[in-house]
Amino acid sequence: MPVGPKGLVMSDMLVRTQGQRVRLTGYVVQQEVATLGRFLLTPRPVQMSQHADGEADDLPPATVFVRLDASQQDWAVAHARGLVEVTGTLDLGRLEEGDGRVSWFRLQLDPQAVRPMNRFEVANYLHSLQHSH
Repeated sequence: MPVGPKGLVMSDMLVRTQGQRVRLTGYVVQQEVATLGRFLLTPRPVQMSQHADGEADDLPPATVFVRLDASQQDWAVAHARGLVEVTGTLDLGRLEEGDGRVSWFRLQLDPQAVRPMNRFEVANYLHSLQHSH
């Protein structure tokens, strides 16, 4: 766990990955409204209700803010069920995001990491929202 008696603690191994290309596996946080240009990745499934909870959410301390390429800042990433794997450049340290939320871990994706959905994929995604079990 990344939280010790003095707060958030980063291991030496994690600190050595600063600025390095890494591969992370986790769960995309299910949000009521997706944040354009980024999504959140956590070690366990999380559903976030921004309207009801505000900043009093259940995001784990090891939440990674995954940023899309600058050319994709107006894109929203659809929630994906199950584990996903992402690769990019890791950035560590406290940073206040534009929405006031504080991030400690950020992953910058390459432009080819995300692509628009085709019509078939959009239809399947919308259908899956109606039939979550």
